[in-house]
Amino acid sequence: MMFLTSSILLGFIRLSFIVLFLFYLNRKFINVSRQVNFLDFIIKNWLRYGSILLLIIFTMVQLNAYNLFNCFFIMALIIGIDTIGTENLRKPRQFFNIHIKASLLAFLRNIENKKSFWFWISLDNHKKPNKNNRDTILFVLTIIIASITFLSRYYFIIYDNYSLSDDWIYDLSKVITFDSQHWFANGLGVEGEFALISFYAKITDVSPEVALQVIAILESTLLALVLFWTIHKLTPSKYLAPLIASLSFSLVYVLTPLNVYFLLKANPIFFALTFALPLFVYYLKPDLLKAGKLSYFFSFIMGFCAIGLIDFFTFCILIPPFLVIGFTLTKLKYKKSNLVVLLSFAVSTVLLFAVYRIFCYYERGIFLEFFQTNLLSVSSYTYVPQLIFPYNQIIKYAQYSTFMGLFLILLLVIFKKENWRAAVIFFIYFNFLIGLTYIDSEWLDIDFLKSSLSVFLPVILGLNAAIVIRILNFAFKKYERFSPISITVLMLAIVYASVYFQRNNINALTEADKTPRQILDAYDKIDQTFFPYTYCVVNDPATQIISTNKHFFMNYDFFIDRYQIIDSINNKNKKDPKFLIKNPQYSLSKSVLIFVLNDKGKDENNIFSLNKQLKAPLITELASLRKKGRKIALFYESKILNVYEVINDPKESKISDLIF
Repeated sequence: MMFLTSSILLGFIRLSFIVLFLFYLNRKFINVSRQVNFLDFIIKNWLRYGSILLLIIFTMVQLNAYNLFNCFFIMALIIGIDTIGTENLRKPRQFFNIHIKASLLAFLRNIENKKSFWFWISLDNHKKPNKNNRDTILFVLTIIIASITFLSRYYFIIYDNYSLSDDWIYDLSKVITFDSQHWFANGLGVEGEFALISFYAKITDVSPEVALQVIAILESTLLALVLFWTIHKLTPSKYLAPLIASLSFSLVYVLTPLNVYFLLKANPIFFALTFALPLFVYYLKPDLLKAGKLSYFFSFIMGFCAIGLIDFFTFCILIPPFLVIGFTLTKLKYKKSNLVVLLSFAVSTVLLFAVYRIFCYYERGIFLEFFQTNLLSVSSYTYVPQLIFPYNQIIKYAQYSTFMGLFLILLLVIFKKENWRAAVIFFIYFNFLIGLTYIDSEWLDIDFLKSSLSVFLPVILGLNAAIVIRILNFAFKKYERFSPISITVLMLAIVYASVYFQRNNINALTEADKTPRQILDAYDKIDQTFFPYTYCVVNDPATQIISTNKHFFMNYDFFIDRYQIIDSINNKNKKDPKFLIKNPQYSLSKSVLIFVLNDKGKDENNIFSLNKQLKAPLITELASLRKKGRKIALFYESKILNVYEVINDPKESKISDLIF
């Protein structure tokens, strides 16, 4: 029931349509002659405009100007300048004569020729048939991978122990405080991820709590696409090996060091790696970015700054080793570009440290403590009961695969003179990260390293698969001709194997208490039904944070002890507006929604298990109000939770009543 009624799915669908619409506009009006495929469009624009968006939000919050309109306006301005080009802006008359006039003349000519409706909405196709076929395959695969990852992660909501926990409430308070124009409201933390959660809630029109629930699924979905794109760009295998890497991240849980009980908890390392992995690819192969030196320099600065605002561990621990290893092994012709990247990282470091140092000064914090605090975490979870092998054994097998991969690469280099530098760099980097896990230091969080390895394990698997596939291609030279069939077979095999071989380990997991999900589902329905600040919610004090900027709140004790007194005084003086103005403490919301827990949920959550004892007095209060003539309706009903509505002013709080 929750899957069909929750805004989680609705928000994802809205975001998908936004991305598809932007891709359509890009193909139709911007990159008409130099078109990009859907996967490249997502990754390149996420890296470019996603990082810019985060920097805009950061700046707007400091200026007390953060809202959806301002972000849209500035982003539209930047995209417009980027589309037109700075050179054309310097010569506006020439740009108008060459481009604008030509477009207007073509537009008028098409009107005179009475072109059909489909002509105006269709995409011009100037590509060769085989390239168009590859783009179609990539488009379909992008949709399928995103859908599989989303559904796979969403399935684990039944094991979720994060929602409405203390960590969840603390994280929600971070998301909400951005509306109050505070970046460091809850201590000096790196909170870029929560800024993007806030923006996602606004752009998809979902509540902050729904955005917080779904963001972990979205970042995993995006990361799966980034993994596919990474292997696609770095190896000769364009479909099979990338598919193995992305789907192993999306579907394989028994070999991944992830705590399935907290899969819905936002992971800043995952979010940061959605920027870092494309930067790694462009660092190893600068030609892929297709940008001038200055644009290349600033692209990396914005990417690094975005990572520094999202996750300090990724910025300080994961990125520098890769840059050093990559610089030593990349081609000689890329050294200048590599130096530009190293310079951009140095500039980004200075900028970020200066910003955080200033905030530490104004917040009276110690910068060294801030630095160390954001490299460590007391809320990371390394309990992985679903693993089919011990964690150390899985890592050891992964290391052995890199050694075998290096041996096969050596054969390919000797006999076929092929370039596999990128794979070698990732193999060495992966083993370096494993080596870091054996270092005992108060500045190094081993749990964070293990979390990052859950992303790099699929990368290693994909690179090894690409090497094996390359060797097999020598025996089957016409193999690429049958790629659509092999892609379909491989995808079905991975999905089937993930279900069949993991079901025993997954079924052995303990399902979480459904009470938090039911409460959040009820809040979601309330949020979609009622107009803000026309209603009051009666619930446990722990849920008061959900009421921020949306509605009034009343705890259980106050409702049981004081509500009937206020209700009696309010009804006696309801027709005297001067009395309520002078005595606002006796005012009542147009609707009051009371959460009443039943006895069907588990008793794992102490807060909500205690609230079940309040069912009898709450029902008694409602019965007493009904005897006094108050209209009471059952708004939400389930085995675990019922929500009753006390209607003080009929048809004055629900959105449908106010509109129609």
